[in-house]
Amino acid sequence: MPDANAPRARSVTPGDQALATRARQVINTFRAEHPAEYQELVHEFDSRDGNLAVFGFGRINVRITNGEVSVEPGLGPGEMARGMIYMEALQAITQGVLTPLQAYFRGDVIVRAPSGDLHTAYGFFVRFAELAFGSETMRTHFDEFRTEFL
Repeated sequence: MPDANAPRARSVTPGDQALATRARQVINTFRAEHPAEYQELVHEFDSRDGNLAVFGFGRINVRITNGEVSVEPGLGPGEMARGMIYMEALQAITQGVLTPLQAYFRGDVIVRAPSGDLHTAYGFFVRFAELAFGSETMRTHFDEFRTEFL
């Protein structure tokens, strides 16, 4: 049951704000460089949202509504998908050393969402990871992210 009075739902840290800024940059770059794939992704997940966290660094709420992605610092209220990852695992994934599935089975990624959404999201990751990692701008974003949060 959601708790509207939970402090975590009302607090926003500087880490949350920095993580939200970085997430927006990555999303905007992917949208500009791969508009068809971006539209396919947001169409599939329209009207959904989730809280995402990088342990020890920050938390964001990602919401997709009417084909637009919004990223807000901190946690959103209500029942939704949730995902958490350790910074080391995120770094390894962005460097191509570790896959999200490997990180999940190692316990470095924790995800709670309907099973169908998890399978669909992983399918998109597999299809679009090469596009993202092949982008000079995206690699720069990942490098800046690692630098900022280490």
